[in-house]
Amino acid sequence: MSTATEKYSESGYCSPSRLGTLWIAAFILALAGAFVPKPDFRYGFFMIDTLIHLALFAILAFIPMIFFRCRKTTFLLAISMAPLGYLLENLHVMVTGSNFDTINALANNLGVLAGIAAGFVLRLKSHYQRKRQS
Repeated sequence: MSTATEKYSESGYCSPSRLGTLWIAAFILALAGAFVPKPDFRYGFFMIDTLIHLALFAILAFIPMIFFRCRKTTFLLAISMAPLGYLLENLHVMVTGSNFDTINALANNLGVLAGIAAGFVLRLKSHYQRKRQS
C-alpha cells in the first residue's frame, strides 16, 4: 500500500506541506498589503493592485478547497476568506488613513469565488478519476 506522500508525488500535485507554505505566504502578502500605503498611480497601470487582490484571495480560497478532504470544512474555510478580505480592507483604512476602496473589496470577493470554483472543479475531477480507477 502506498503512502499519501507517494500518491501526491505520483499525481503531479503539490504536497500538503508545500500547499500550506503557499497559503501562509499568500496570507502574509495580503496582511502586509493592509499596512502598506498604496501609490496614487495604481489605477493608471492596468489596475495592478486590484489584480493582485484578486489573485491573492483566489489562492487563499483555492488551497483549502484542495487541502482538506471534508467538504464542509473546505467550503467553510474557503468562504471565510471573504470576510477576511473585508477586514483587511478596513484595517488598511485604519492604518493608512486612506479611503475605503470598494473595488479592492469586490476584487477580494471575486478572487474568493474564483478560488472556490477552481477548487471545486479540481475536486470534482479527482473524484471522477478515483471512481474510474476503482
